[in-house]
Amino acid sequence: MRTSLRRIGATVAAAAASISLLASCSADTTASAPDAAEDKVTLVYAFDGLFTKPFSEIAGSVKERTGLTVDLQLAGNSYEDSLARLQNDRTAGTPPDITMIGLNQVRMLVEAGAAVPLGQFTSGDREFDLRQYSDEMLDLTSVGGKLYGMPNAVSMLVMYYNADLFTAAGLDPGKPPRTWDEVKTVARAIVDSHTAKYGHWSDFESVWSFENFLRSNGGSMMNDAETAVTFNKDPGVKVLEFWRGMVEAGLMPAYGTDDGREAFFRGDVAMAIDSSAQVANYERTSGFDLRTAELPIPTGGDRQAPGGGNALVITATAPERQKLAWKALKAFVGPAGSTTTTKATGYLPVNHYAAESDEYLAKFLKSSPTRTAALKQSTDLVRWFSWPGKRGPEIAKELQNGIYRAVTGEKSPQDALNEAADAAKGLLS
Repeated sequence: MRTSLRRIGATVAAAAASISLLASCSADTTASAPDAAEDKVTLVYAFDGLFTKPFSEIAGSVKERTGLTVDLQLAGNSYEDSLARLQNDRTAGTPPDITMIGLNQVRMLVEAGAAVPLGQFTSGDREFDLRQYSDEMLDLTSVGGKLYGMPNAVSMLVMYYNADLFTAAGLDPGKPPRTWDEVKTVARAIVDSHTAKYGHWSDFESVWSFENFLRSNGGSMMNDAETAVTFNKDPGVKVLEFWRGMVEAGLMPAYGTDDGREAFFRGDVAMAIDSSAQVANYERTSGFDLRTAELPIPTGGDRQAPGGGNALVITATAPERQKLAWKALKAFVGPAGSTTTTKATGYLPVNHYAAESDEYLAKFLKSSPTRTAALKQSTDLVRWFSWPGKRGPEIAKELQNGIYRAVTGEKSPQDALNEAADAAKGLLS
């Protein structure tokens, strides 16, 4: 995992530099290329394995229907790579027409003046119906009451579990654990029966995972006024105490993302807390009775689920390029586009009309029980926290390192979070 964290640290440093440079660029120095083709738009995106196939299919449909070519340009395997690519292109005076970014990065782009408000395009467009998107979905990409991007792929944190291991341990696979205490009880039954090496694994390498646990435990990353860091308060400490306690008891491995998933696929772990975006991967790789359940929460807790995933944002600066970008963007998030992306990945359908229509996704979703948990949680959807200012990626790295130290026993949960909070305060000042 240390190697993974170093790699992430380098990516975060690059992202932080990109955000600072984005903010320093003015519209005069980032005008869209004057020779840009009037029948082609560029779309910069990340995550080859997830999006290249569905995006290529959607782009082909756009070309067939409108004659507009969508030039798909892969930036890398992280949203930070997309930010870096956007900055480089803006500096060169040829910004991409559309950029995929993380949902927690929309605010950064708005504050840097790099995102175009979409109200001018959505209003009066007879080919586009904003009512096909829930208020919860649109809130994920809105800043200051204005819509600056369209949610493209939204994920939830869910529990995957091996029903065969449940049965072998004498447990009822139809009754997965609903609370942290029940997770511990089931994990203990799995381990004590020698059914599997570990009962449970949580993707604690992801700060987004921590935020999901934190919010459902009544905590927050900052106070409402954004004047104080709060993730080191009791709700956050309790999250790390839960994870560390599971590791100390031999019920959970201190594995990073890749190793944790592989252990689950091998049958070494009975339950895995991971992103719903990975459901297609879990379905392909699990050679057993795979099932999903809603994210367990503390006893008496209230589930609040920050939506992970990404948005498509218009980053062209010339008005004519922006109009062309909208022509393409709306196809990616419309009923047909949302259907294509949802079927190819494990992301929630962002277009609720598509989700409810037999013409698009309704039959598919009914026949895919592993996607049910995320759909049920969609009513608990809240905004993925975005740090104010330009130092969000660096703050996330400090918090990620603190979580690692606590879960692996290098620091106590309280000390680890206090150190991360102090670092965050310094970066915010």
